[in-house]
Order: sequence, then C-alpha cells, then structure tokens
Amino acid sequence: MIGWLRRLFGQERPRPVPAWEPEPPPPEPAWEPKPQPPQRRSEAEIDAVEVALNGLIVAGLRLGPHYDGMDRRAVARTMAEHPEFAVGDGNETLPLTERSSDALSIAILWSYRALADAIEDEFANAAIFDDHCYDGADEETYRALFARLIDLAGAWTSRGVTVSRVPGLGAYGHGFRVAFETQPPIPPLTFPADKNFDWSLLERLDACRPAGETRRFRIAADGGAGLVLFLDDTEARAIAARLGWGPDDL
Repeated sequence: MIGWLRRLFGQERPRPVPAWEPEPPPPEPAWEPKPQPPQRRSEAEIDAVEVALNGLIVAGLRLGPHYDGMDRRAVARTMAEHPEFAVGDGNETLPLTERSSDALSIAILWSYRALADAIEDEFANAAIFDDHCYDGADEETYRALFARLIDLAGAWTSRGVTVSRVPGLGAYGHGFRVAFETQPPIPPLTFPADKNFDWSLLERLDACRPAGETRRFRIAADGGAGLVLFLDDTEARAIAARLGWGPDDL
C-alpha cells in the first residue's frame, strides 16, 4: 500500500540503472611474418648455384651440421629456393643463370636465409650476424653472440661465457664485461654499449688464439649484417677471389 502511494505521488526512489559500457575490443593478435613460399628455380639455376657453392668449398668454406645427410646438389637447391636467396641486390628479376659466379657466391655466403630462419649452424667456419640496433642489447644478447663466435672458431676449449653490465660507460651510460672460461685463456672484454656492434673486438680474441693457430676471424659488414669467417690467409684469399673481392678484403 505504501509503495503504491509513493508511486502515485512520484515519491518512490528510482532504481539506479547501471551505466552502459562498451565491451573492450578483443586483443590484437601478435604480428608474425607470413611464411614465404620457396622460389621456383630451373635445374639450370640449381646448376649455377651448385657450381658457385663447390667453388667456395674448394676455397675453404665448410658446410655445417644444418646440411648433414644432404648431397651437394640438395644443398644448392635448398639455398637457391629459399625466399631470401639473392634478394636485395637490384637484380632480383634476373634468373640465376644470368648472375655472375661472384654474385651467386655472395648470395651463398651473405646468408639472409640464416637470419630469417634463425639458423646458426649453416656453415662450420662462417656465420652472419645482425650488427645494428645493439643500443637495446642486454647481457644475454652479448653472451649468445660471443659464445657463438667461440664455437664458430673451434680453436678454444670453452666452458662458457658470462656477461655483466658495467655502469658509467659511454654515451648510453653503461657497458658490458664479457668473461670467458676457455683454454687457452681469453682476458675479459669491457666495452661501452653502442648502436652497432664493435667488430674490432674480434682482434682481441685473435690475440689469444692457441699457439700455432693460423686461422683468425675475418669480418665483412654492410651496416645491417656482419659476415664473420674463421680462416687462414690462404683460405681468406681464395674465398675473397670467389666473391670478386681483392686479396686483402677478408
């Protein structure tokens, strides 16, 4: 009765209506690159890559475990058909049969295949690395890089690499100290953080090679990636010739 009278005279308190809120949009899926289909190559193009590959191997390049169990022809086909093979040099529309042997040798060694697929064992004595945007690199980035360099050389007995941050160095206000557990020993490296990796640090590794080791690190960098090889002088000159470079370019 009282409720009816309140409604009659407009005195009943209105029930609160919850404010409408739109539902939040679904989260955006994380961006992932779309896998690219393999490039279609003729048998003649595979022939050309195989010839260039054989020339590099004769010169001193060694294939890594990534190609274990594959004959040379299959390796050449795998390289040639990869979406990242021989791209970005201004001749992408040309069939491989119209590329020079030098250009094919560079495409084999300058392996953006390995960067795209995170392959670390394509070659036994050569590897390609990103060498820029290191301003955000942390201890693990440098630990993995130096551990891979030591493994690539195969000249030291290694039990590991550790990296610690060092405050107060360089333009970024910090740097890194890299310690090696190797025989023969390698003294720790300390360097400031920078946008690009300092490839001159490899000279300090070379200085600690075992007695009688004639191979050393060689580096070729294009501002986006660094190709590192561990070769003796004869191998370096022979591979440089296959790339169309001068005898002292590696």
